[in-house]
Amino acid sequence: MGTSLLQNIYLFKEFSPQELEVLAQVAKSETFTAGSEVFSEKDSADAMYVIKFGSVKIARMGKADEINVATLGTGGHFGEMAFLDGEPRSATVSVVENSEILRIGYDSLRDVFGKHPAMAVKFYKALATFLCGRLRVTTMDLSFAREKNIRHF
Repeated sequence: MGTSLLQNIYLFKEFSPQELEVLAQVAKSETFTAGSEVFSEKDSADAMYVIKFGSVKIARMGKADEINVATLGTGGHFGEMAFLDGEPRSATVSVVENSEILRIGYDSLRDVFGKHPAMAVKFYKALATFLCGRLRVTTMDLSFAREKNIRHF
């Protein structure tokens, strides 16, 4: 598998070509048909994924119905959060169209980082930066929702 797909993922942008090659060796390509699930909400987590081609839908079950969280296409990635906290999957990921998806197992990723600590530093820094951005957006969304609700009373 080429490294250009991985180079375009924010988590691996700072990796050198040699580091990307090391990572590419532990990424396994899997084919999914439209309508199949990659994983379900509350499943135990053991890998992150990068969409080589195709698209997936990320959804959670609400109290009454399914809540669409996001749709990701070629070059998108998902499943990285549980690498940090070991928690079960927070959403269900289903395949929208026939897709090829790279699976990077957490154990393999930890092994690579154990042997190449500089890669780990780059990965964790990129992930922390991304999660900070996501938290800021969530905070703004919650603030907006609260202000909107207060105005209704």
